[in-house]
Amino acid sequence: MRFILWLAALSLAVACSEQRSSPETTVASPAAPAAVVPVDADNVVRVQNLPLNQLPAGVPRQPGRVLELKQWRDKNGLNLLVLTRSPVRDDPPQPDGPEEAQSVDMYARQYVQRAGQWQELWHLQDGVAGCPFDLGLGPVPGATAVTDLDDDGLTETTLLYSLTCTSDVSPATLKLIMHEGAAKYALRGYTVVQYDSIPASERRPANACCLDTISAARLEVHYELFGGRYENEKDFRKAPPAFLRFARQEWRRWSVQGNTLEEL
Repeated sequence: MRFILWLAALSLAVACSEQRSSPETTVASPAAPAAVVPVDADNVVRVQNLPLNQLPAGVPRQPGRVLELKQWRDKNGLNLLVLTRSPVRDDPPQPDGPEEAQSVDMYARQYVQRAGQWQELWHLQDGVAGCPFDLGLGPVPGATAVTDLDDDGLTETTLLYSLTCTSDVSPATLKLIMHEGAAKYALRGYTVVQYDSIPASERRPANACCLDTISAARLEVHYELFGGRYENEKDFRKAPPAFLRFARQEWRRWSVQGNTLEEL
């Protein structure tokens, strides 16, 4: 029951980009000359990690600390991914809210360079708002991937990140967001955490889908079913089959680590 109450509180605290900010946008631009896309046997593009304090000239600065800064090439030309997180801020007291609460936001933007100018392909904003407990928000370390799964010369960018607002050992919200240009595909669910003698990796479900097929009554009794599962795969219905296969693989790979966030 404690977990169900926590889950209800978390659903109010976690503010998703689809609700709080403008949808991800794609800037139309003239077609760029085709470029060679160096990929390995798994269609993973070779990405250069740039120093976090060396944002390329002409890229708009985002609020807060740079968490990831990556560049690579595809058919569009030179791409840049910038991931930042705002400082944690104290929220003003609310009549019906907790005496003390904090909020934090994370931003991700992908740019492509055309005619010497950086143009935005998409942007994402997500955050935890009004949290009176332990606060966490950030990418799963090492999980960000750039691929060309459908071999069309246009890369896909996949982010996995966690959001927490909890006072005990509970699953964090975990999101996998994949973009190919303006097209967006997502899995949204929860991490597996270590809270007993059984390793989290052994409690990871063989099939992580789908929470929306499990009755609320069963979830209330068997709250452990949340761990490592996501809501559904609806966003991938119109995606190339390789996209969902990759998303499932990455979810399974990283869901047991998504709760390990640096303290904010």
